[in-house]
Amino acid sequence: MISIVLVSRRPIYQKALKILLEEASDCTVIKETAGWSPSETLSSRGRKPVYVIDAGTLSPEAAIFERPLLPAVFLVAGEETSAFLQQVYERASTGCLLHTDSLDDLYGAIRAAARHNRYASASFQALMQAQSVPPPGRTPRRLSPREWEVLYYITLGYANKEIAETLVISVKTVEAHRTNLMEKLAMKTRKELVEYAYQTGLIHSRK
Repeated sequence: MISIVLVSRRPIYQKALKILLEEASDCTVIKETAGWSPSETLSSRGRKPVYVIDAGTLSPEAAIFERPLLPAVFLVAGEETSAFLQQVYERASTGCLLHTDSLDDLYGAIRAAARHNRYASASFQALMQAQSVPPPGRTPRRLSPREWEVLYYITLGYANKEIAETLVISVKTVEAHRTNLMEKLAMKTRKELVEYAYQTGLIHSRK
């Protein structure tokens, strides 16, 4: 059983999240708190709990630099600075998600953190790409986080309908994002989009 400590200054959000987490058969919330004290220590006996942190309610600097290294899952709104997101991602034993990600992503991130493994959802990776990755050898218009998500799934070989179902949007919206991608990147084929995804690091290795 994975013990969880919820950290959020938003009471309604915290209570709703607790209900959702306790629907998982292997998760139990043992504490709810509005803050994460730098001096907080945990017993070395037994397995450490996983902290699920509403990152938007914490000071970015304090949340990253003043805290002990703990298994943690950070939930971000997408409005944080790219420097903060990068620091979150680079810390060991953390999961990185957007508030809009699926429950499967949340459970997966918690289970990974409990094993001291990193986990970043596709939406989080797309957000990081949209904020910080410069285009290689050209200067197309900046992609939005949603466009990076669509590009990610195009690269994986998803059809428009599959992308729509995954992102919970309409097929027409996917088609519009795909058209915008082509225009912004000055590309005409899926192959060019896939090559761009590898060049920018959105997809790290070919299968």
